[in-house]
Amino acid sequence: MTSIISKPLDTTRLYLRQPTEQDSGAISAIAGDWEVARRLGRMPHPYTDTDYRFFLDHVVPNEPTWAILWRQTESIIGVIGLKPDADGESAELGYYIARNFWGRGVATEAARAVVQAAISSLAYRRLKSGYHVDNPASGCVLTKVGFTVVGTSNRPCLAEGLDKPSVEVALIP
Repeated sequence: MTSIISKPLDTTRLYLRQPTEQDSGAISAIAGDWEVARRLGRMPHPYTDTDYRFFLDHVVPNEPTWAILWRQTESIIGVIGLKPDADGESAELGYYIARNFWGRGVATEAARAVVQAAISSLAYRRLKSGYHVDNPASGCVLTKVGFTVVGTSNRPCLAEGLDKPSVEVALIP
């Protein structure tokens, strides 16, 4: 399989680029925060160097993935990506943001840029996502970028080791 190169994206306050080996410390610190991990499906807790190695070796080459940098300081403040479906026409949006940047519109700004790239550059015909019901802030982000509720489910939470009630959303351009 050919590696996917995530082209850099710019927004007013953010710079999004493909994660690298040098990002290990910053991304691991964010991913290792229990309050971040417990809101995600695929994030183990605790988050180890082995987990980052897996992310870099298996996720980044196969899924469009961006490190989110705060333009003012050039610091990594999160990660956002698309997990392509087998049909090649749709993908699932996922993201996480460092806790000290919650409530600043960072996830919405990054998601808008990635959704635009997904539609215009990557030619996805459908995007989907979901969030655990105990994370309504993520639902607000997804609504702001155009997703609508399509149902409910139980999504896994690797950090908590269980399936949690969730809301499924989709965006059809």
